[in-house]
Amino acid sequence: MNKFLFFFAVIAWISGLLVHILSLADVDVAGNLPFVWILHIGIFVVWIPMILHLRKNEELKQFRQLSKQDRTNSASFINIIFKQTPTWLKTIAIAGFFYAMINFFIFSISESGNAAIRDGHYVLQSHGQFIRTLTEQEYHHFKANEVRGFSGHWIAFYGVAAAILFPFHRQKNG
Repeated sequence: MNKFLFFFAVIAWISGLLVHILSLADVDVAGNLPFVWILHIGIFVVWIPMILHLRKNEELKQFRQLSKQDRTNSASFINIIFKQTPTWLKTIAIAGFFYAMINFFIFSISESGNAAIRDGHYVLQSHGQFIRTLTEQEYHHFKANEVRGFSGHWIAFYGVAAAILFPFHRQKNG
């Protein structure tokens, strides 16, 4: 089962990365492929089993029982959850996590509002309130930006899930 979940997470991570790159190029991916939003649901497919997997981890249980002061070392936590993960995959997962935070910050300071089509016109609105009229190009830009905001999170969530669910344990020589 871990192999299936691992490969599911890897395929979803690659899909999220491709969607993200296309959205950075101002391609309205969701407008062309509306089923791309299923990547939201897929996160639960891998994260619920991943959390259950981590709950069985004895080292993590011991770490959680340490005092708050002793748990401040995030490197210990990372080393425990990524213990069986190759360095290259751990690096990708952690970099994706930090990239998602940067991407979210950039997304949150961009012009707010939702692009919509109202009475045959492209408009920018916020909570149903009209902000301004958009050109078709601006409309697709806002739609691409919306997908970019979400796809950054897909990269982080699927990357971390793939790293934790990595099913190919290294053999210790010995």
